[in-house]
Amino acid sequence: MSNNVKDITVIIAVHELNQVTENLFKNAVTSVYEQTHVPNLMVVATPSCYDKVVELTSNRENCEVIKNEGESDFSSQLNYGVNNIKTTWFSFLEYDDEYASIWFKNVLEYQEAYSDVEMFLPIIIDVNEDNNFVGFSNEACWANSFSDVLGVLDNNAVLTYQGFNIDGMVMKKDSYLNNGGLKKNLKLTFLYEFLLRMTFKDVKTMVIPKFGYKHTNQRTGSLFHNLQSEVNPVEANWWLAQAKKEYYFDKDREITYQD
Repeated sequence: MSNNVKDITVIIAVHELNQVTENLFKNAVTSVYEQTHVPNLMVVATPSCYDKVVELTSNRENCEVIKNEGESDFSSQLNYGVNNIKTTWFSFLEYDDEYASIWFKNVLEYQEAYSDVEMFLPIIIDVNEDNNFVGFSNEACWANSFSDVLGVLDNNAVLTYQGFNIDGMVMKKDSYLNNGGLKKNLKLTFLYEFLLRMTFKDVKTMVIPKFGYKHTNQRTGSLFHNLQSEVNPVEANWWLAQAKKEYYFDKDREITYQD
């Protein structure tokens, strides 16, 4: 029998639903409620899909659907959700991904053992659109001498290696908001910049050494896939360089790519 996790809210941001993504969204929601320890759920929906999201989640307990009439980019959606949750901790789930069923059980155990950690990351299994294995993310934290402390992500490690992903992370709301959240103006590399900034600000970040999340890598039509398809390798490297410049600043600043 599942136990409720009262102080963690999962945030799912949804900007569009069609025949394919509706089924993916259902699977994502199911992965929340199939946890051995079930958290709260908040779905942030744009006006175009709000009614459908309400319909698809109407039978779910401890689920709130909020309408975001502002900007629909991923960073703005997640920031809006975090500002509206009432719990101390939150996690975010992309609506085409899934949690492992014991992810939040593991999180609770690590929260108790490591009370100074403010952000927990899962080891992620990356799959393609056909659900075939592609690789792992975040496991490098547990390699000897990768970070100063085994399993803990530090700024030097992030500067050296860009293969980290914050999908599925469980983080303290106050740490996220007080340190600036995600930056919508930093195209393509906003997740990388976020990790650089959090580790630079000494937000203690630990990777739980167990599989916790399944990530659909490069799904055709996803926001990140569309964003990548619009940029060439030169521009991609430019945005990477911008991430390494911008992480010193808490606030989002206007940034425009220049050839």
